[in-house]
Amino acid sequence: MSRAGTFVAKEFREVAPAAILFLFLFHMIALTRAVAVDDYSISALRATSATIGALIVAKAVLIVEALPMARLFSRSPAVHILWKTLLFGVVALLFKFVEEIIPLALKHGGLASATETLLRETSWPVFWLLALWSLGGLLLYCLASELVRALGREKVKEMLFGSGGKR
Repeated sequence: MSRAGTFVAKEFREVAPAAILFLFLFHMIALTRAVAVDDYSISALRATSATIGALIVAKAVLIVEALPMARLFSRSPAVHILWKTLLFGVVALLFKFVEEIIPLALKHGGLASATETLLRETSWPVFWLLALWSLGGLLLYCLASELVRALGREKVKEMLFGSGGKR
């Protein structure tokens, strides 16, 4: 395999677990938002936005994990999991803000008026419900990744999928 192919395969293997989780999570969030605002129509734009957002946040999570800041509190696994959940939550919130603010900035002619509109038109109960969905999913991701790191990938595969007929 070429160097480029090896690089792409490595990147895909690294991002796949996070991407799968965030695809599920973001589509659940989109469904929750649709029900909360009483809009039961299925929108290709909503599904596409959830998919692209999940892929972007999954890659952002990998970037954050590479930062030295992500390794703070690594002596205590429970605190480390909570710390990483908080970091990933901030990153996800920033991406969500950018996703919402760009169309508003184009519509209202500037970042200040777009932010004002966003703050005024946001349904805060729905916002907090969706934030809880996100934090819950991120906590599960951090917990699972810490368990895989501690036990090893092969041991986790064996635990989840069996030993492939070897007993």
